[in-house]
Amino acid sequence: MHFIDSTPFSESRLGLGRIDIHSRFVKFQLHHRPVPVAFTLIELLVVIGIVSILIGLLLPAVQAARESARRTSCINNLKQIGLAIQNFESQYKVLPPSRNYDHYTSWAFLILPFMEQTALPEHWDDKLKYYYQNDTARLTPMPMYFCPSRRDANIISTAGDDILSPYEISNHVPGIVSDYASSAGHGPAGVWNWIHSNGAFVMGFGITDPETVPEGDFAPPGAKLISWKSRTTFASIVDGTSNTIFAGEKHVRPEQQGIAPEDGAIYNGDHPGNFSRCGGPGYPLARFPSDQFATNFGSYHAGGGVNFVFGDGSVRTFTPDVSTDLLGRLTARNDHEVITEP
Repeated sequence: MHFIDSTPFSESRLGLGRIDIHSRFVKFQLHHRPVPVAFTLIELLVVIGIVSILIGLLLPAVQAARESARRTSCINNLKQIGLAIQNFESQYKVLPPSRNYDHYTSWAFLILPFMEQTALPEHWDDKLKYYYQNDTARLTPMPMYFCPSRRDANIISTAGDDILSPYEISNHVPGIVSDYASSAGHGPAGVWNWIHSNGAFVMGFGITDPETVPEGDFAPPGAKLISWKSRTTFASIVDGTSNTIFAGEKHVRPEQQGIAPEDGAIYNGDHPGNFSRCGGPGYPLARFPSDQFATNFGSYHAGGGVNFVFGDGSVRTFTPDVSTDLLGRLTARNDHEVITEP
C-alpha cells in the first residue's frame, strides 16, 4: 500500500516544516522593512542656516518695498492737500489762512470740503472757538492727514490743547493730530504764524463779537467770529507758485507725539505748532526723529527725505542736507530771491 504524502512539495523535498517556512518569511520581512528617513543634527543645522541666510537677504528687500509704498502714500496725501488748496483758491479767490483767527479754525479744517469731506464741516460751528466744537468734528479720523511711515490715522491729542489766553482757561480738548503742516516761512513771526509771517499761509483777519482789541490779539472769552478773510492770494506768491512751499511733513519728536503745542489737534487754531512749521536759516530739516526741534519740518522716512507740496501742486522731496538758505527761499513767499535747486 502506498501512502500519499500530503506535505507540499516544496516543504517535503526540502525537509522544512510549515512553521519553519513561516518563521523564515517573518525574518525576511524584518530584514527588508524600509528604514524611516530622518535628518541628522548636522543636516538640520545646515538647513536652518540656509533658511536664515535667505531670510536675511529677503528681509531688507521686503522692508524697502514697504517703505517705498508708505512714501508713495505720503506723496499722494500731499498731492490731495495741494489740489484741495488750489480748489479752495478757485472758489474763494484767496489762499486758505493758516488759521482764520487765533483760537478758531486752522487751514486743515477749512480745506476739508475740497477733499471730499463735505459731511464733517456740518458738525463744525465757524463762529465758535476750537474749544467749543463737538466731538464728531474734532475726533473723526482723517487718513489723508497721516504719513504711514510714522503712525496710523486714529491718533488723538493727549495733552496741551487747552486755551492759550490771559482772559480765559480751559481743560485739554482733544482732537485728531496730523503729520502735515502749512509753511509759515521762517523767522520769529513764522514760529508764531502771526500776521507778519512770510510764508504762504498767514493768520487771517477776523472780526469778533465782542470785539478783539487790538486786532489780532486774544479774542475775548466766549467771543464769536462774525467774519474773517485771508491775507494771501496767488498774487501774494511773488516768487512763483512753483518756487514756494505750501505745506510739508512736520517734525515731531517721539516723546511729543499727540502733545500740544508741538503735535496737538490739527484743527486747533490756537497753537501754531499743531498746524504749521518753519524752514530756512535757523530752521533746518530734522535729520532724525529725535532731533530737538519743535517748529521745523521733518519726517520718519528711511533716509530722512522730507516731502513738500508746492503752490503749483507738485510734490518734491528734500534731504536733510538741503541748505537752509535754499529752504528759506522756498518757504518765503515774497523774498524775490532767485531759486537754484541742487
